[in-house]
Amino acid sequence: MNLIISGPQGSGKGTQGDLLEEKFGVFHLESGQLMREAIKKETDFGRQIADYVNQGIIVPDELTNQLIEQSLVDENISKGIIFDGFPRRLSQGQWLDEQLVKKNSQIDKLILLILSTEETIRRLSARRICPKCGRNFNLITVPPKNDELCDDCGLKLITRDDETSEAITKRLEEYHTETDPMIEYYRKQGKVIEINGEQPVEKVFSDILEALASQGVPLRS
Repeated sequence: MNLIISGPQGSGKGTQGDLLEEKFGVFHLESGQLMREAIKKETDFGRQIADYVNQGIIVPDELTNQLIEQSLVDENISKGIIFDGFPRRLSQGQWLDEQLVKKNSQIDKLILLILSTEETIRRLSARRICPKCGRNFNLITVPPKNDELCDDCGLKLITRDDETSEAITKRLEEYHTETDPMIEYYRKQGKVIEINGEQPVEKVFSDILEALASQGVPLRS
């Protein structure tokens, strides 16, 4: 089972990816986490990624694909992979399909979490990040155990500079420009499943499971 989870910022892609990983033992490939890990290693490759991330610029396909390719090993392919945050654009989706074909595999479905602009702004305005480890929290959907303190580091969580209402609206416009063609690419393959992402986490997850089962996607538990 290879799935892509897509949706606007704040739609809960990471949360649903974690739930699928826990239930089925698949590999949750979270592109943002992979980038943070690469940056921490301070290699030449990691510094190249950091140069783009620190400027708020989308990391080029060449670097992103190279990072993703490192996770496309036989062990993960055999488990099944949940792609979270990748692919973000049409060229990346086409590249991913080519790589999976080489390994006699494919994307089974793209789960598209639908979220209104108003709800996206509400959720992202409540997002917090740990200044040390980079872990993300959300005061609405995934709150920390202690009031605005990182569960891992215990440090005070901070708000990202790019999560004002104006910045969020701009990022949403960029998301649709970049990602809509990729979604259409998989829609033409009959692989897109739309899920209402404005429901409680548990209901979103149960809807995903029901949709996958109804469309004959092989699930393991």
